[in-house]
This record gives sequence, C-alpha cells and structure tokens, in this order.
Amino acid sequence: MTRPVIMLTDEQRAVVEAPDDAHCTVLAVAGSGKTTTMVHRLGELVLRGVKPASMRAVMFNKAAQLSFQSRLNAIGLDSNALRVQTWHALAFGIVRHLESVNAVARMPLITEGGKILSIVGDCLRDEFAERNQHPEEDDGRDAESCLEAIREWKSMLVAPAHAAHSKDDFLVAVYARMERRRAKELFRTFDDLVCDAVSALEADAARHGLADRFEHLIADEFQDVDHAQFRLLELLAGTRARVTVVGDDDQTIHEWRGARSAFIRGGFARRFATHRHLAFTLSTSFRFGPTLAAAAERAIAPGHGRVAKHIVASDLEQDSRLEVVTASGNSPAALDPLVEKLRALLDQKTPPSDIVVLGRSWAQLLAMEWRLLAARIPFQMDEHAAFANDPSLSLMLAYIRAVRSVRTPIDETLAQNVLRLVNRPFRGVSRKGIESLLRDGARTGLTLADICLDDDLHKMAGFHGGARIELRALGAVLLKAARRDNSSTGAADAIRVLRTEIDFKEALAAHRSAASVAECLRAYEVLEDFARVAQCSLTELDARLACVDTTQGAPREQCIRVTTIHRVKGLEWDYVFIPECDEGWMPLPSDEESGCMDKRSKDSTLGRSPAIESERRLFYVGITRARTACIVSCGDDATRSRFLRDALAIAAKPRVRT
Repeated sequence: MTRPVIMLTDEQRAVVEAPDDAHCTVLAVAGSGKTTTMVHRLGELVLRGVKPASMRAVMFNKAAQLSFQSRLNAIGLDSNALRVQTWHALAFGIVRHLESVNAVARMPLITEGGKILSIVGDCLRDEFAERNQHPEEDDGRDAESCLEAIREWKSMLVAPAHAAHSKDDFLVAVYARMERRRAKELFRTFDDLVCDAVSALEADAARHGLADRFEHLIADEFQDVDHAQFRLLELLAGTRARVTVVGDDDQTIHEWRGARSAFIRGGFARRFATHRHLAFTLSTSFRFGPTLAAAAERAIAPGHGRVAKHIVASDLEQDSRLEVVTASGNSPAALDPLVEKLRALLDQKTPPSDIVVLGRSWAQLLAMEWRLLAARIPFQMDEHAAFANDPSLSLMLAYIRAVRSVRTPIDETLAQNVLRLVNRPFRGVSRKGIESLLRDGARTGLTLADICLDDDLHKMAGFHGGARIELRALGAVLLKAARRDNSSTGAADAIRVLRTEIDFKEALAAHRSAASVAECLRAYEVLEDFARVAQCSLTELDARLACVDTTQGAPREQCIRVTTIHRVKGLEWDYVFIPECDEGWMPLPSDEESGCMDKRSKDSTLGRSPAIESERRLFYVGITRARTACIVSCGDDATRSRFLRDALAIAAKPRVRT
C-alpha cells in the first residue's frame, strides 16, 4: 500500500506516527476520530514493514468490527490478513484452537439467548424448590437477573466458590447450579469463551502455540473491557506484542456487566511493562460545535477518579446546543412540551433517522413512549417489549386481573394469580393455607371475593388474626376497584383505587432496588394515564394494550428510535432527546449498583466505581451523541439533575482548536 493523503490533527498524527516499540494509551473524547486514527496507525505500521497477519484489532461489538474492516479496506489494507474481531470472536477462535490440541474439552457453543435463559430458569426453579420458596414473576429473582449476575461474575473471573453478593446469596447458588450443569452436560455460552481461554492460557500459553504470536495488538473502547478481557489481552501480548488501547474513561457505562475504567486510567500502563509506555489524548471533537463541547466538559468535569481532559470543538462556527425544556408536574403529560419539539422537527422534514430518544432505563421511557403514542409519532424500540409488555407493569396487571375476576368462581388461572399477589405486599397469609383454600374454592364454586372476605373460611385454613384482617382488606379494595370499573373512565378509576390503597412500594421492595421500585410506581401512573385517555373498562383495557403498535404501521425508516443510553455507544444523531433529567431519574438512586463481588479480594468489587460516578458518565454519553442539538426535559430548578445543572453552569469561552 502507499501512504494515503489525509487531514489529521496534530494529536491524531502523533498517534499514527508513534514509535512502534512502545505500548500506547490513547484517550479519545467523544467524536474525536479515533477510528480514523487507529486505521491509519495500522496502515503506518504496514508501511514500516510490519506484516498484517502479525497484527490484530479487537472491537467492542460486531457493528464496530464491520465498520473498522471497511475503513481498513478503503486505505488498501486486506482485512482478511489483518484480522478485526470482537472479543467473543477472538476468544472463540482461541477456544477452538485449544480444543484441537486437547487443551480444553470439546463443547458445543450455545448461542441462542432463549435456550440459555431456559437453562438458567431451570437452575433458578431447582434452587427455589430446594429452599421451599415460591418465586414471583417480578420479584427481581428471575432468569434474566440471575443470568446478568452470572455474566458479571464471569467477567470478573470469579468462580462460584469465590462469588458473593451484597444483597442476595440466592444468585450465588443459582450460579453454582449453572456451572455444575455446564460441567455435566458439556456446553459453553458466549460468556464462557473468554474465561475458558484465559484459564487454558494461564496454564501454559507457550505449549498451546499462542504465546508471543502477535507483534501489535489494538483494543478499541478499552474503557469498557472487563477483568477477563484484560487478562486475555495480557496473555496474548506476552513479551513480544506492543499493545495500543483506545477509549475514554469518561464513557465507561457498562460497569454493571464487568467493565472497569481503571484499566485505561492507569492499570494498563502498570501491568503492561514489557515495553515502554506512551500516552496520547485526542481532545478535538468533530461531532459537535463549541457550545455543546463546553456543556459536555462541564457535565463530566466534577467526576472523581477520572483523567482530566478538555473537549475542543474542531469548528468554531458549527451550530450545536444543549436545550432545556421545563415542565412542572410529574404526570406523563409533563413530557408533552418535549414531544412538541420533536414533532416540530418532523414537520420541518427532518428525517426520523436523524432523531433519537434516549432514556436512563426502559422503565423510565414508558412515559415518553405513551406521550409519543398519544401524539401519533411512530417509533421503534431496540428488541424491548414495548409499553404494555414492559416487565415493570407485571404486578399491577396481576392486580387488575384480580379486580376483573373478583366475583368469578375460582379456576386454575385465577388461583395462580391469587398466589402471586396475596403476599405482595406481605399479609402474613400462609402458602399452605391459601393453596388449600383455593383448591377447595375451585371444587365448590367459591369466588375470589368469598376467599378474601369469609372469616369462617380463613379460620378453617388456619390463618391468624392479622392475616384474616389483611385478606378482608384486600377483598374490600378489589371490590371497590371493581365498582369503579363501571363508567367511561372505569379502568383508570379502578387503577387509581389500586395505586392509592395497595402498598405497592412495600410489595416491590422485597427484591427490587429503590430505583427499580420508583420505575415500577411510575409505570403504574403511566398505565392509569393511558387508561384514562382510552376511556375503557378493565376488560377492554387488555384489548387496547394488545393493539398498541409503536410504529403505527410506518416502515422502520420512518420511525423515531427510542432506546436506552447503554445501547448507543459510538453512535450519533443530529438531534438527541433525553426526557426527565431530574434527580431520581438522572441519576437513579445509588443502590442501583451491582452487588456481585469476589470474596477473595480486599476490594471485593474489583474496582467498581461509586454509583454516582457511573450515572454521571451515562449522562455525559447521552448528551455527546448529538451533532446539532441535545434537547432535555426537566422540572424546576429544585428537581433538575445535578448533572444538568453542571452542564448549564456559566463557563469561560468555549475551547476551539486553532
């Protein structure tokens, strides 16, 4: 290949032309052209005589891999020789090689998410059965939550024997069951690939033909690598490879699944000591103008433990802004001014593909989803159950089913629903007693009202006085809600009764964090608002919810994307909308942080940041997705997010690269 002619900043050129005998850390702010820099760095190494096959680039996900390959090909580099892989693909290739030399057992790789969840679900149910406990669908101990914890422990290279959890040892027990089943049935999941590769290479990398194989390694998005990936990189590098890591500690947003910003903040330089170390910063952003650059820097600057760096706009004249829409009140309708801003862009013929709505979590986005539906703005979501199927609504929907069926004879479906909610919140009703009562009720034609209100039945079932009082109170609430379900706003009025008279906060708190509880309570409010506009009964509500189509029949390219900030790393849009930048939502309460720990280590979380630091980085990532404008909504000065206050603080003249 010949040296391409390209305009680079001095900072980019310093990286591209860096000596090839050193490890390098490149800190790159949002929109700073790090992909261009990495591509031309590899091209420069080839021009210096380094064989493409002796280099490897590791990307965070498949989309980044394909984009990087395309960029390499564009400058004349053959991506078949200079391979670009994700961490999982890299580990998969290593494991297959290790299988071929009998270094690890041959196992099929299970890639289907549903099958993996099913296996975890089996382990979950077995653990419940051994403990003689009865799972609830939304008590926080479901297959998804268990799998998330298992993945984090594996990312930390923590085996079940050393795993601990700050809140729930149940998750550790499920992890142990999962690993016993994996050993018995001989299978791997994607989460096992890096761990198994590390284990084998630590035993004897040289014997397996993988030590000192590479001359140069480049790892992108290094702020989001976990312990297992870091250790794999260390083992592959050996004493020969010069390693370049690229990323931004201010964009570490995946600590909940094992990422640690400490690696790019200095851990890499300390651990990779086989060659000298050089540090670089890419501070010029080509994504947005000076106003948004200054706001982003002010938002992230108060963070603790970060590497201080400036964000410099490349173009002084580029129009960009952080725009705030204020609305009083907590009802979903308070988001309508933000929706009107979005509608105005569409009316001005802004392509929907240039607009995104970002939220802190899926549950938080429910209110925005509803207001977009009410405004008839088509939108699509990233593989998430839209609106009514959101899991945060599940307990309320169980109570709604009970209201609809309160005077219906007990059958198997209703009995299961009663078992689910009778002690949510805790009412002291014994499981054995209520199961017996429901069986008798199904045989003799009793209704749910009978089960709740007949004190003689309660005595026969052996319920103590407090439980009998609670059951009668439950029956009274269900009947009251059923009576309200007789007008044009019946469903909404019935839901209001349930929200007012059932202690859902206590019901949800047993196995959910304070943040998750707040999200669920907000979801119930959104459901009531939806029902009030729909003007329907509870029976009709199911049909209305089932008919919700977020796209409203529009093709995908005509829909606004609605997703969470966690899912948009490396992406950008002209217009970014972030609803509810208020305390309690951005940031969420601090107990939302993971509880997965390593009981062998003095630092049991292996370097996890305080939750508030992760939340600040999440806000920073959100606002730096915008090229032209980031439009956020919030309440008054008293409720708006501390991060937004920092971003809006009066600052010196924005920095511009000269």
